Amino acid sequence: MKMHLNSALILAGVLALSTQGHAQTDTQTPETTTTIDSVAPNAPEKKAGEQDADEVITNRKLRAETGSKSKYSFSTTLNYLGGTVRDPGSDVRPNIASSVFVPLQPALSGTVGGKYRISALQSISADVGLRIYRPFRTGEKKSFGERTTVANPSATYQVLYKAGGIQNVSSVSVGVTTDSVLREAVGELGGVSISQTAIYDFGGSSWSVGVAGEIGYTAYDKDKNQLDSEGKALGQSQSDYSVALYPFAEVTISEKLNLRTVFRPFIFEHLRSESFGNIGRAPYTQSVGLGISVTRDIFLYPNVQFAPLNLQSDRTNVGMSLNLNI
Repeated sequence: MKMHLNSALILAGVLALSTQGHAQTDTQTPETTTTIDSVAPNAPEKKAGEQDADEVITNRKLRAETGSKSKYSFSTTLNYLGGTVRDPGSDVRPNIASSVFVPLQPALSGTVGGKYRISALQSISADVGLRIYRPFRTGEKKSFGERTTVANPSATYQVLYKAGGIQNVSSVSVGVTTDSVLREAVGELGGVSISQTAIYDFGGSSWSVGVAGEIGYTAYDKDKNQLDSEGKALGQSQSDYSVALYPFAEVTISEKLNLRTVFRPFIFEHLRSESFGNIGRAPYTQSVGLGISVTRDIFLYPNVQFAPLNLQSDRTNVGMSLNLNI
């Protein structure tokens, strides 16, 4: 997947609290008792004190994002970045966040990969990125193959846990940039990110609130003072470290549906053209979507993204994401 990181902030306080929660365990089934999990051929072994993944993570979207409970599985994440509410089929997607390298053309992007569960609550995975520009356009001069890029392999370690009623997912990812556009344009080599998601559902109510954060670093092999084709220093397009915090809230409508909104007021990134401590803040954006839990391992999320301080139909983007685990 693409490792150009425009968002992130690790929730140190939540992590500290969550670490204490690792010690909390339920009464374990005696070893002499035969359970379905113990004889399932593709089920991970539970470490001492571990709960089942679905007992720790009850949020439907987060379950699908963390993958299948099987020991070995395949996963796909797809994100369609479309046009605007006024013109969903538009050839242009307004860059409402003004972030570096956010595509200004509609695109279908995502990852395809495999996952190995070390235990019920820990896993490692390997993925490769996918991006198709203007995937549904029939009059394109470039062929479908020319508009498709499969690149940017990455590896991720993930752990699930609960503390104080808070559902937590922590992960560390490392990736290599092989996308020719990014390699040639700015010399992006790859990067590393640390992410954290925490959700609280008020004791199992239909309402829940949470926060997602990430810290990321991206490396380059082209000098920041080198000029691009427009005579601009590359450092103005090279974001090396970034920090972000995304509060969100959702309400369950039915067994299969929920409404969700994500706030993006705190997105910071540093451009290599600036001094080390001079960090820019991206414009405040927000999204609203309908979560559709097709099954435990398939989650569909149509949504819209907009800038609350500049709310216009021609600057409100449409999109859809899919998490599919096999």
